[in-house]
Amino acid sequence: MSPTKQAIILKKLSRLCAWGLLAGVIVLVLTGWGITKTEVIYNATFGLVDRRLADSIHRAVNAPLALFFLAHVLINLKLNLHPKTAGKNLLIDIILIGLGLLLLAGVIYMEYLR
Repeated sequence: MSPTKQAIILKKLSRLCAWGLLAGVIVLVLTGWGITKTEVIYNATFGLVDRRLADSIHRAVNAPLALFFLAHVLINLKLNLHPKTAGKNLLIDIILIGLGLLLLAGVIYMEYLR
């Protein structure tokens, strides 16, 4: 795959991650209101979302939000480092992927295994 085609795909993936981040933050804010201002969200959803469901959704959205955030940041970091590191692309890719997996594992550990 040519470098320009790879850059185009990475830019589109980064944009997709940005939209996922926006959706995740909106869900996080709305469910946060569902936890703190239960009556507002309960009435706005016609009784479908109570405090317990809002809390469950609020906690469940953290890992996907972290995934989208890490992917967005690391892809953009790769795109901005690419021209400056002409001969070291594979090493940079391995470092960024390893860093991303390590940070995501930390988030998953703190969210679900602790």
